[in-house]
Amino acid sequence: MAAAESVSIGEGLAYNYYTGYLNLVLPSLSERIDNSESGKYVKKKKLLLLIPTNAEMPPKLQEVVASISYVGALTPFVVERAGFQRKYPNHVYSIKHNEKELSFVADMPANMLTLRDMVADAKLTGFTEEDKLQEVQKYVAFLRKTLEKRPHLSEACEIIVFNDSREAEELIAAAASRA
Repeated sequence: MAAAESVSIGEGLAYNYYTGYLNLVLPSLSERIDNSESGKYVKKKKLLLLIPTNAEMPPKLQEVVASISYVGALTPFVVERAGFQRKYPNHVYSIKHNEKELSFVADMPANMLTLRDMVADAKLTGFTEEDKLQEVQKYVAFLRKTLEKRPHLSEACEIIVFNDSREAEELIAAAASRA
């Protein structure tokens, strides 16, 4: 394990997302898709992790790609953490692409918004837009490396990194159409 001094902000955020979310929800994802009304049209039993290269994430996925619609939620994964019962829902979306309606389960790692916030609070953090873009790359690389070492989890998700809405639409549609 690397010394704490050598772990970047992006890597720390990626590990936080892995331990606090992916490690919890991915083991039961396929079963929750199969047992959910909202999941009945999902061909690909994977969580699509949508990561914009600029770390900017709107409140709704439909704001990333206009052809995406919200379908519903899977039965949430529930766990006791730090003295509280926590619910982790996963959401099903559909995308219209080439006259086809494709359903998929997706998430955008909201903790990446910390990078955006650090730029906005640059007087306190000293963090620049260039720093943010570099940390996004480190986030993605660390998350991929972490998941590769856990095949039972990496098989349950696919990381999609995109630059703009058009690229996001193409990559999401391609991933959602693969069984």
